[in-house]
Amino acid sequence: MVQIRKFMLIDNSYKSKILNGKKKTTIRFGNYEAKPGSEVYLAITPSDTVIAKVRITNVEKKKVKELTIEDAKKDGFKDVKELVKALNKIYGELHGDDEVTIIHFDILKKFDEGIPLKWLKGLNYREPVEIAKLYIKNKLKDSADVDFIIKKVYSEGLKSAVRRYGPKRVKNSLLKAYHRLYEEGKI
Repeated sequence: MVQIRKFMLIDNSYKSKILNGKKKTTIRFGNYEAKPGSEVYLAITPSDTVIAKVRITNVEKKKVKELTIEDAKKDGFKDVKELVKALNKIYGELHGDDEVTIIHFDILKKFDEGIPLKWLKGLNYREPVEIAKLYIKNKLKDSADVDFIIKKVYSEGLKSAVRRYGPKRVKNSLLKAYHRLYEEGKI
């Protein structure tokens, strides 16, 4: 199986459990496409903000009636009843013979400031600070505005740059930097 998905959407209510390590799996209805070893981004909904990059470590297929207390605890719940209640809320009423996919993951990197998912997609799943670092390291130049904003993203972080210069200017600068890197064969 080839891993096509580059991100998984997670409800915002699970954000703190994921970031503090209490939720180490996500359970999806049906035969969900996921491959052990793949690296994907976790984006919280409804804001579509990326909070972490994870490596999928294991993928299990089970019927709802086969879920265990261990499955529930790894998914951040106290017991199977609480887990199934949450799954029913998300997917509608599930039955014992319905199949679910349990995706185990390890956090590789946390994004405390969050990254808008659509920005990550626009940068071909390159992180904004990575784009800024490569742009500066390779001594690339664009307009004075782009160069200045990219330096600020690198030195102060994405959130600070967005607060100071606005999301549109920062996004456009990152896209221009990405395209310059691509044109130069650096990415």
